[in-house]
Amino acid sequence: MNGFSRVLSLRVLALAGALAGALAVSGLALAQTAPVAPLVPPANLPASHIAIAAEVLKTSGLMRTFEASTPNVVQMLRANMSRTRPELVRQIEESLKVVEGKMVEMTNDGLKGVAGYLASRMTEAELKEVNAFLTSPVGRKYVQTLPAFMEDMLPYLEQWTQVVGQEAMVIFRAEMAKRGAPL
Repeated sequence: MNGFSRVLSLRVLALAGALAGALAVSGLALAQTAPVAPLVPPANLPASHIAIAAEVLKTSGLMRTFEASTPNVVQMLRANMSRTRPELVRQIEESLKVVEGKMVEMTNDGLKGVAGYLASRMTEAELKEVNAFLTSPVGRKYVQTLPAFMEDMLPYLEQWTQVVGQEAMVIFRAEMAKRGAPL
């Protein structure tokens, strides 16, 4: 697994953990509530527009988020439900097999939904240009470089944010002191 996928997987795992935890904690209450209405991407876009947006998402590597999230959701459901209801392990495993079987369809639905959002922000022609770049030699190199770049950037960004926060506090305190309200 490359770095970008690992970073995405860790973030997705955390999200999946939160989701599965919420499912486990809510137990029967969740089953008794009305389902949440799915987010609806912008409508009235031609199928070709959605298709090129989906292709850009795949070519750029952004679809790894969806692909990495589905196994994590099932794993977290398994862990949390087995922990909270160990007497139902057999039924839990049988039910999770059904869930796993529907994950490809859910992932495809997620791709279509996200593609709709991207298509609503860029014209079909722009998306074709982006895809042409991403499939060019330099575009492929860019996509291949992003995971390592993200691994380098995230720790730097964390440190930079701390430094900026400290500097902002110094400036803020000085400004407050100028106004007769030292902190």
